Amino acid sequence: MSSTSVQRDTTIATLHRVASDFLEVVYKPGCFLSTSALGEVALVRRSMMGTSPHAMLSLIPEDADFELGAIQVDHLSHDRERGLLLAIAIVTRANMIEMMLKLYFSYYPWLHRILVTDNEKEARNWIEGQLRELRIQGA
Repeated sequence: MSSTSVQRDTTIATLHRVASDFLEVVYKPGCFLSTSALGEVALVRRSMMGTSPHAMLSLIPEDADFELGAIQVDHLSHDRERGLLLAIAIVTRANMIEMMLKLYFSYYPWLHRILVTDNEKEARNWIEGQLRELRIQGA
């Protein structure tokens, strides 16, 4: 592990800073994706990543549930405005959450590098490719 490796827990997730430009968010089994809980994840992510532009891989368990109102909040606006989130890959095997995430990102189409899938290997390969490309571009 590199010296940038840091891990922190929130009510619903464990965040792991893998590199200065890469964060993994592993949501806990049975978690409830509410506006307040997602806000807590965002605060911890910001404290871990600071002002470093980064990519994020999120893993959502099959038994996760969500608050319908959470889709009406742009949870990433602060980071979008500052250009901090470069790419996002989200893995979920829950069909309803996958559908809601795709709807959410259609409401907030600010980022072109977004992947929502049920295949973790595909997501990891995709995010690694995005990071390689971004590093070459100097983003």
